[in-house]
Amino acid sequence: MKYITHIVLLVLLFCAAQSQANLLISPTRVVFDERQRNAKVFLINNSQEYKTYRLSFKEKLALPEGGYKDVSEQENPKRLSGLLRMTPKQVRLAPGERQVVKLALRRKKDMAAGEYRSHLFFQALPEKKDSAQQGVGIRLNMIMSYSIPVIYRQSASVPRVTIDDAKVSRGESGRYDTVSLALSRQGDASTFGQVSVFWRGHSKAKWKEAAIVSSYSIYPEVSQSHLQLKLIDPSIVQGGRSGELKVVYTGSGEYQGLSFAERTFSVTLR
Repeated sequence: MKYITHIVLLVLLFCAAQSQANLLISPTRVVFDERQRNAKVFLINNSQEYKTYRLSFKEKLALPEGGYKDVSEQENPKRLSGLLRMTPKQVRLAPGERQVVKLALRRKKDMAAGEYRSHLFFQALPEKKDSAQQGVGIRLNMIMSYSIPVIYRQSASVPRVTIDDAKVSRGESGRYDTVSLALSRQGDASTFGQVSVFWRGHSKAKWKEAAIVSSYSIYPEVSQSHLQLKLIDPSIVQGGRSGELKVVYTGSGEYQGLSFAERTFSVTLR
């Protein structure tokens, strides 16, 4: 029985990994500026089967440690869904088929300054299977769903970021392999960009790229975020007792060319 359970768990993990690539979405975030009224999202069925998705809007709030929690419309005072229209609201895609989803923003007069956001949700629906295709044994039907943020900024200021802390910690193997960061954000808009971490063993050594994450956002509901990154090459910090970490947060997308923050930390390895 335990052997069968292990097999089921392995198959579940494999199916989940494969399902992540079933639907290709571009772009993975939509940002309306004060002049823009329309946007397009492109979908491609990257699987070998027909896939059906129902489209709707969901309200989500970001968590300091990453990820989101679902909330009601009343819990999201800056929700954007009430001002958005989309077509179509359901799609069925053949293998390799492409679909365009159109978004239209209807801005209200005298909107308060700030950032408004809802999430475009793609809910996967189960496909009907012929009884002849029903195999004997274990059958797994992984139903994966996806969501992307849709943002509108009304007279919002550019966010300010401070890098509060950076340290290197040990992983399960006992080696130093993780960088932990704490970043603070101020202002009424979210950030978006790339966080890069560099390491050197002493002040005269050359900086080496230690960790990186792209498309990283800190949303208005989060004043301080916590980020953990795995070292690209853990061997660069092994054997020493101290060193320096340089953390750089640069803007992407609408913030291209902007440097949010940069700071260097002295680190003691214990």
